Amino acid sequence: MLVAKAGIKGTLAMTWMDLTVATAAATIGATIVMITLRFIDRRSARFVTANDSTATGPVFLFNDKIMIDATPDALAMIAPHVRHMNDYDAVIHVLSPHFPKLRETLAEDISTPVQIAGAKAADIWLDAQQKDGILRLAVKGHNDADGQTASDVIEIDIRMSELEMLRDMAQHSPQMIWHEDHDGTLLWANHMYLTFCDQRQNTSDNIATADTWPSEPLFPNLHEALANRDSTVRRLSVTLPKKRAEHWFDVTSIKRHDGSLHFATDANAVVRANHERHHFVQTLGKTFADLSIGLAIFNKRRELTMFNPALVDMTNLPVDFLSQRPTLDTVLDRLRETRMLPEPKNYTTWRDHFTALEVAAKNGHYTEIWNLPEGQTYRVTGRPHPDGAFAFLFEDISAEISLTRRFRTDIETGQAVLDALADPIAVFSSGGTMVMSNAAYNRLWDESPAGVITPFDLQSASKNWQSKCAPTPVWAELHRFIHILGPRKPWSDRVILDDGRHLRCHAQPISGGMTMVRFSLAPPQMPVMRKLAAADPALLAAKR
Repeated sequence: MLVAKAGIKGTLAMTWMDLTVATAAATIGATIVMITLRFIDRRSARFVTANDSTATGPVFLFNDKIMIDATPDALAMIAPHVRHMNDYDAVIHVLSPHFPKLRETLAEDISTPVQIAGAKAADIWLDAQQKDGILRLAVKGHNDADGQTASDVIEIDIRMSELEMLRDMAQHSPQMIWHEDHDGTLLWANHMYLTFCDQRQNTSDNIATADTWPSEPLFPNLHEALANRDSTVRRLSVTLPKKRAEHWFDVTSIKRHDGSLHFATDANAVVRANHERHHFVQTLGKTFADLSIGLAIFNKRRELTMFNPALVDMTNLPVDFLSQRPTLDTVLDRLRETRMLPEPKNYTTWRDHFTALEVAAKNGHYTEIWNLPEGQTYRVTGRPHPDGAFAFLFEDISAEISLTRRFRTDIETGQAVLDALADPIAVFSSGGTMVMSNAAYNRLWDESPAGVITPFDLQSASKNWQSKCAPTPVWAELHRFIHILGPRKPWSDRVILDDGRHLRCHAQPISGGMTMVRFSLAPPQMPVMRKLAAADPALLAAKR
């Protein structure tokens, strides 16, 4: 314990000693600096400080364009400009109107004092010198009879220049600017305001010159709107009799102690755009009203913002309900209550399904067929819209589905009739594509199963026929017959199968340029009898 206490006391003693040494060193350093400054000669001391009893105006000191000191009147001179530029540029900006070549002079070697004469006042000049990296700028001048110093003259000139600039800005502004008293009497107006007043009052073809004071204000009673308010913004119009058109402005009014100040900005483009947008919306509304497809547009907050009459007719939802901007969930609930939605097997998963429906609609890939309990069939399509909105299109395809089903039924019936026939039958188009065949044909030639319609062409079919029959020119003649365009007469001939059976091939032209090929078994025929039964060319020639 005693050893530990002794160690702690030793540590504290060492720490206190270190602090004492550091403090002494810092004090000695500060003393050395003060002694060094005291030995600087008075001339140098006057150069590195802005306070100089011989100066009669503002003085600035810079070290590498960084201001290290300045007199109070010098700081006041550049104070309005240091907010948007550095100190060096602010000084150049303020002094350049009085000493135009100041920046070029400072870029040269001015180790020897340089005096720059004032351009606006002969009794003002600028002394500039750079020594040991320190730039000293001193504005000097003689006091006039009114006791104004060089600083006063420059300050007055700066304010007058700024005032002139502000007047030019207000006078030549593209905005209309004017000043009224508390009773609405026009006190001052810029060139644009007076020009527009001349255009309104001048009904001849002479060009308005804005030389006359307007007999009445463009916008009367503006002061009344400022009775209980500090400022107002209104959209007002002025009629030009010569052009017979309204000119729109956004007028900003500001209350002042001596009346009111007004600014008018041209709003013709905005008003025209609003009118065109309104007209476009009306056109869309008329177009949507004539559509037979139901349309429902929801905004990013899932509220119904637009619908057309077809949606009312298709969903049987009341117009007053849809006009209340219901949400998507509310609309779906009402559709389910009126049995205008496919009845789900599980109501719990039904909500999840329509949550996915909304996401799919926003992504632009939702399309679904709704088979309704009452027998209608709707095709519902989701489409994304800008700013997170989405739309649903409801299309009644009940007639299309009914026609498709009837057409499918007719095809199946026709196929069943063909399959019931004992003779093998195949139908070919004029291009040689097999359109349909029956079960007997498939059994005879070992092709596709009965009842299946395949895109089998004539060339493939004829190769199959030749592989199962004795060589014969009949297939080439059948090829030519099927490809003939125009009127044709029925054609038939015989072939012999590999198993010895005789097969008669009948080609019957049908509508659409197609050909029905029917095969039937024929009794065997002796070669002599076949020759006797063949047509005699001589007899045919005699008959002609």
